Amino acid sequence: MVVFIVFYGFIKKVDVYDTFIEGVKESFSMITNLFPTFIAMILAINLFINSGFLDFILSFLKPIFDLISVPVEIFPLALVRPISGSASLAYLNNIFSTYGPDSFIGLLGSVLQGCTDTTLYVISLYFGSIGIKKIRYSLFAGLFADLIGIIASIIIVNLFFN
Repeated sequence: MVVFIVFYGFIKKVDVYDTFIEGVKESFSMITNLFPTFIAMILAINLFINSGFLDFILSFLKPIFDLISVPVEIFPLALVRPISGSASLAYLNNIFSTYGPDSFIGLLGSVLQGCTDTTLYVISLYFGSIGIKKIRYSLFAGLFADLIGIIASIIIVNLFFN
């Protein structure tokens, strides 16, 4: 691809190196616009995860999850997935190392990871980069799609692997 771009620029008589340097200079202004949003999101995620509030919530939700035959350990993955893809992958890796990738919870985590998206990350990054402040409908639609993905993953794994 790089050779193609350089060759195409040569044919069109474009100074590829100078154009590349101009693009890098332009990216710095975009990075400075995105940096505060990104840092705020990371701070909020770390405060939530390290506060112990999640363990408190799980103790109340365990009877409900037992009633519907879903392991309560999947709840943090479902909760973190719309916020951060890397945090959810780290939690999924923890599930794999604890229960195994071929266990019911490992399969459920894998399908849940594929059925949902990092909605809050996408909204804060992309909307923040172009200055959109009114995100209510996008946030609702994205989180609703994540909820449907979570429900679908539970149903699919129960149908095919339980």
